[in-house]
Amino acid sequence: MAAETSARPMADTTESAPALTYAPLPPLYKAMIWTSFLINAVLIVVVGVLVGILLLNRNQVAGLSELGPTFAANNVAELQDVVVKLQDSTIIYTVPLDTSLPVELDVPINRDTIMTPRNVVQLTEPVPLQAPAQITFPGGGGNLNATVNIELPVGLELPVDLNMDVKLITAIPIQLDVPVNIPLAETELGPQFLRLGNIVDRLVTPIAPLLPMPATPPDSSQPNP
Repeated sequence: MAAETSARPMADTTESAPALTYAPLPPLYKAMIWTSFLINAVLIVVVGVLVGILLLNRNQVAGLSELGPTFAANNVAELQDVVVKLQDSTIIYTVPLDTSLPVELDVPINRDTIMTPRNVVQLTEPVPLQAPAQITFPGGGGNLNATVNIELPVGLELPVDLNMDVKLITAIPIQLDVPVNIPLAETELGPQFLRLGNIVDRLVTPIAPLLPMPATPPDSSQPNP
């Protein structure tokens, strides 16, 4: 008997590889990528322009590089000189004073007032006086209480002995120019100027040997010759 052979299709053992897929980038990441690209492009252009300018003006740049140490040395020397002069400076000024000085005090008076050689004062106008009086009649006539009116005449001389305190309240006008000469080292600014000088010295001392320091510090307040 002939063997029956059934034709069975062979199984395909080779599986097809899955296709690669990419997740879409969020809009924020895309914006950051494009921004970074634009910034780099701008920087490349700026660097190219600066290099071109330096090449076109290389003679001027070389001159500036030679003058740089001298320029720095002059400014450093002047800065040190300014700090030293600030520490030794004084405030010289004239203050005009125009004011009134109030005066309030008690003046004690305890002595005889010598108005005339006999230590008396003389009335220049009549002085009326009214005083109670008790009148006793002679012979047992009784007593009478009355009021006596008298008048001290002009020219009457009276002895005077003063013993009192006189209150004096007034204002004295003052008009004068007050000169002022105050060393800054003796003010509250003195310690701060000292600190400033120490800071400048600490900054300048390490670089001073590398700079052509001038023998005389320049003075920017003076006009250029």
